[in-house]
Amino acid sequence: MQVKEASDITFLMIGCQRCGTTWTDAALREHPEVFLPIKKQSYFFDRKYDKGIEWYLSKFSAASDDHLAVGEIATGYCLPQAIPLMAKHLPHVKLLMVMRNPIERAYSNFQSRQAESNWSTFEEAIASDPDLLERGQYIDQIDELLTYYDRDQVLFLLYDDLHTNDQEYLNTVLRFIGVHEKFQSSLIGQRKNASLFPHLRKRLHQLGFKSLLSTISKSWIGDKVRRHRKKKGRSYHSMNQDTKTKLGEHFQPFNKKLSEFLQRDLSHWDTI
Repeated sequence: MQVKEASDITFLMIGCQRCGTTWTDAALREHPEVFLPIKKQSYFFDRKYDKGIEWYLSKFSAASDDHLAVGEIATGYCLPQAIPLMAKHLPHVKLLMVMRNPIERAYSNFQSRQAESNWSTFEEAIASDPDLLERGQYIDQIDELLTYYDRDQVLFLLYDDLHTNDQEYLNTVLRFIGVHEKFQSSLIGQRKNASLFPHLRKRLHQLGFKSLLSTISKSWIGDKVRRHRKKKGRSYHSMNQDTKTKLGEHFQPFNKKLSEFLQRDLSHWDTI
């Protein structure tokens, strides 16, 4: 299948940011029946809509008849401003949305953006950028999403389940997008993320070597460093307990609504 029209795109993973989408992207790229553009995100519907739909479709031009699922993983497409534009051009697609404990998600986002945003503390970050918290108010995004899409078009996933059983998590994704699920990914048992040695990350950003950092992060060196940091328990500094408590109070009503919607117990999200 050579993508010529928007109708040729079959699925989108629309978020959420810092919720394991990089792992899913890497796993799907190994599947012979799945096509994803060279870059994980085009940012078309959330940042680059002025480039036009033909520009967006060109990202999928290398898809072939062997690809039964053609799509993109883009963590900003769950945002309210992107959803109507996405629905205008891609009303038919299957959508996947994965959510994570919003406190952990916000802190992970802070860690990944701290160097480039020049934040000294997490508290400074959440005071200066409302987006850090708004992205974790998932039920608001779902309400907007279901204004434009039927419920059976959307697969809602939890980052918790990726950690509990990554193979079953991947199988669920593969079933939903309509490809063969008896597939062995090399990503099973691994995690890929942007938390690569924070001090070096910050220094490379300051020196303008963001692309070099990305190359290192995706290499065997990055994998080795991540495993070492995880073993030593040094991935992140601990969050301030008062901040954690305040965020738990902030997110509790959103989590409660989400819990009712998903019919899943999410009470552990309020007391990390």
